[in-house]
Amino acid sequence: MSFNILVTDRDGKILECFNRKISADMLRHCGGQLTVSAQIPAVEVTAIWHAALATLPEMKLPWNIEFSSGSSHGMPLLVFMDQNSSASYAVGLTNCIDDCMVSCKMNQELCCFEVKFVIAAVAGSEPFEIFADCSSREMTAVLQDFRQLVMTEIPEYPAGAWDAVYCSWYAVHTAITGKYLRKNAVEAHRLGFGTFIVDDGWCFDENKRVTPLTLPDWYRDIGDWQLSESKLPEMKQIIAEAQTLGMNYIFWVAPFFAGRRSKLNESVSKFLTELHEGQRIYDPADETAAEQTMANICRIFEEMDLDGLKIDFVDSVMPDAANPHCRVVKEYLEKLIGRVRKLKPSALIEFRQNYATPVNASLATAFRAGDVPFDYMQNFSSCIQLRLIMGDRIPVHADPVYFHPGESSAAVGRHMIASLAGVPMLSMELTGISPEHKAVIKNYLDFYNAHRETLNFGHWSLKLHNGFAAAAICSGADESIVILSDKSALTEALTACRKHVTVLNMCAGNLSVDGEIFDAAGNVYSGNDVPSGGRVELTAASEQ
Repeated sequence: MSFNILVTDRDGKILECFNRKISADMLRHCGGQLTVSAQIPAVEVTAIWHAALATLPEMKLPWNIEFSSGSSHGMPLLVFMDQNSSASYAVGLTNCIDDCMVSCKMNQELCCFEVKFVIAAVAGSEPFEIFADCSSREMTAVLQDFRQLVMTEIPEYPAGAWDAVYCSWYAVHTAITGKYLRKNAVEAHRLGFGTFIVDDGWCFDENKRVTPLTLPDWYRDIGDWQLSESKLPEMKQIIAEAQTLGMNYIFWVAPFFAGRRSKLNESVSKFLTELHEGQRIYDPADETAAEQTMANICRIFEEMDLDGLKIDFVDSVMPDAANPHCRVVKEYLEKLIGRVRKLKPSALIEFRQNYATPVNASLATAFRAGDVPFDYMQNFSSCIQLRLIMGDRIPVHADPVYFHPGESSAAVGRHMIASLAGVPMLSMELTGISPEHKAVIKNYLDFYNAHRETLNFGHWSLKLHNGFAAAAICSGADESIVILSDKSALTEALTACRKHVTVLNMCAGNLSVDGEIFDAAGNVYSGNDVPSGGRVELTAASEQ
């Protein structure tokens, strides 16, 4: 069943659109704003997917959906899914840069969903296509068609993009000391991590943890990007020591934040937001402020001989078709990252989930799931969401594994298995966790490092059941790795596997599967069932 598409200018005048292509002439004469409308039939539709979701959509139909998209957040695409999670319909715009407001409203009288994309047309806006699909195919195939229009080729990423990551954030927040950094870098390297991220806290003197008391004024000192010499007087040496071990070293930055006590705050003339948690977002179109932050970030990168940057809160400059900034944000990031790569061509750049889109694939070297401390099921689902957005052979990174010290080894195993849906990341104070937990972490980092080729360059396929990922299967030339979160999906998952199969049991209970069985710590398991948090090596069902 097909659907109609209508294009109008700012004044509501209908524009002729040939072959669903928006021309340069249309952009010049639309009054600075175009609206693309469609009526999607409510036929074989049980859920609606879009990139601004943190995880996979619930199997239910919302009355209204509203979100913004652009280079700094999401992308303008809606996929209408049936009960089997196939795409009944999809509609979107291949312009993923300019500010766009997306809405979808249920119309009961007309038995349809009324979709609107209101997109800004600014200097620099380029012709684009309206993507429309009603072929009733696997959602992954439809998303691949869309990605190929937006991302013509998969970028080449430095080797470090695939290294397992240790991050300081959940472990200590900003209570960073030289002793902590040194000891945890040594222990992280021993366990199998290849990258060390020093998150928020390196650029101000105070040591603090996130609490209801500290959060309201948390970012008050952010914006000048100068190392706290009193807090971390030996930072350059600490970095060099970690690099000597073979680790990449990364600092966190939030380039659009101006803390109320920063020098940047005093020199900025225009802000996009009111004071929030001690900071405001300055207008990146302010060339003086933009250059000031960019120069300071590049200076600390060079002085500390860093290997990369975690660039955070890009989505704090939210897309707005009435006050567009997304193209300015993209130009800022291109300039900043270009400068960094001149200093170090192999520099690692982490982007967060909200601005992880195909149009940004060549800017960052890691696209990290959103914050989900303690929640391995959401971490797994967020990684799957990112893989749907970005596709194969893109460095999707899990959110850092973080768990209560009283968790069982099996539960820690499930945390680590979930992280293998991306490049694994962890944020625990490694000198304080139990030997049993360390054994589980090391087991799955060893597994990751032994199977990097498959996990990072294989093809990911998904088994989605009623709004969650029941299984994720990654297949390479000679093996398949199954991350199983629902026992009922096992047989279905195995049909898509290669000759050698590893099933990672993320289920809460044991699995009845014949094969060579290992527990969460990687020890050979003598029982007949695969324990929760463990794994089994077997031959694919199709080969048995």
